[in-house]
Amino acid sequence: MAVSIGPGTAVVLLCALLLLAPPVAGKELQRLYVDLDGDSKVEAITLASSEPDASGRSQISVRIGSALFSAEHQLVPGGRIEIRAIIIDRQRSQRQLALTVQQAEGCVHHLLAYTPRRLVRLLPIQGETGCALPALAGDGVVEASVWDGQVSPKQRYRLDADGLSMVREERSGQMADQGLAAQPL
Repeated sequence: MAVSIGPGTAVVLLCALLLLAPPVAGKELQRLYVDLDGDSKVEAITLASSEPDASGRSQISVRIGSALFSAEHQLVPGGRIEIRAIIIDRQRSQRQLALTVQQAEGCVHHLLAYTPRRLVRLLPIQGETGCALPALAGDGVVEASVWDGQVSPKQRYRLDADGLSMVREERSGQMADQGLAAQPL
């Protein structure tokens, strides 16, 4: 038995299908597959961006399964947005992520750690010359300017024992001279 759909019915059917479709969170920009937590299983990492709002700000998101990290940024039209796996401490089996977002005042890198069902921001850092990520020696230390909407002086940060936070270190000599302990971020 054939069913005939008239033009009015087709429009109603199309509208109903659009309303039932899941909302699009944003445009997928990149997909990465890497073992982040050291369990020998590869995680599927998705980087997406929402359309800019009236003020030009976009929501940038990183998703691994149900784990989500998002940040709002004023993007440069056609600017760089990417994610890559990095090694902060090569003595550990875990790897981290560096999310790079180019803004008018330069690049911001969000260093992220992953545990099952959770993405944690370790540091938001200001990009070096040409938006480069600060050099990582693999010794657990990152020397960088933390980004809080403006450039700050470079500081040293060490990956904490839990692998989910960075601890600010005083420059050599200052800690002993001033009796200061490392400050958690």
